[in-house]
Formats: sequence, C-alpha cells, structure tokens
Amino acid sequence: MTIENTFREWHESLNGGEADKLFKFMDSDIVIFDEDIPWRFNKDDFANHLSFHGDQWESFEWIPREVCFQERGETAVVSGYATFRGKPKDAGFRQRFMGFTQTWQKIDGDFLLVSFHQGPLQGQIEGASPS
Repeated sequence: MTIENTFREWHESLNGGEADKLFKFMDSDIVIFDEDIPWRFNKDDFANHLSFHGDQWESFEWIPREVCFQERGETAVVSGYATFRGKPKDAGFRQRFMGFTQTWQKIDGDFLLVSFHQGPLQGQIEGASPS
C-alpha cells in the first residue's frame, strides 16, 4: 500500500471515530507531540487522551491541507497543514489551524506511524518577523 493510501485510511479512521482502526496504524513506540498537550505522548497516552475527549464532543473533524508525501526507502514523511474543527457538547464551535509532520516506517510491508507532531500556527502568524 502506498503512503498516500495509508494516510487516507488513517485520516478516515480518525474522523470516523474508529479508535481500534486508528491505533492499528500506530507503532507501539510512537512519539506524539500534540497541539493540545505540552508534553510528549506515547500510544497509551494518546488513547487515554482521545478516550477522554470522545465523550466531550458532538462532532469533530481533522482536515489536512497542502499535504506533501515523501518516501525514502522504508521511511515516509507526510507533512502539511491541518484544521481541527468541532462542536463540544457544552460550548460553542472550536477551530484550530496547525502544521503537522508525520514519520511512517514500513514494517512487515505496511507503513506504521512512528512519529506525529502538530502545532498551532498562531505563533508563526503573530510572531513572524519582523514584528
């Protein structure tokens, strides 16, 4: 399977709330830096984070934009921008804009996500030089 197809399936499982399928794309030693939390996550931390948030939202969607796919042997890098938008059950609408980078490693013929970093764009917009 190509990295483009793997990424599409990963993305569909995230937006579809299919946690079991989502976590099958993740290596057991994945490193995650998420825009929502100021420290490094592992797979279990991320599962707990999503489980907590799962009951808090009426709807959510992660929309990738300007995605770039690079394959280098057994490694692939997916990068781009994303919009996270959703409707919490107890509050108004939320929308966050961010950049993201994912590193995928081909293991036993399939790509597994080994590193995922996403961060908000606000600092890149408001703090851009000259300021």
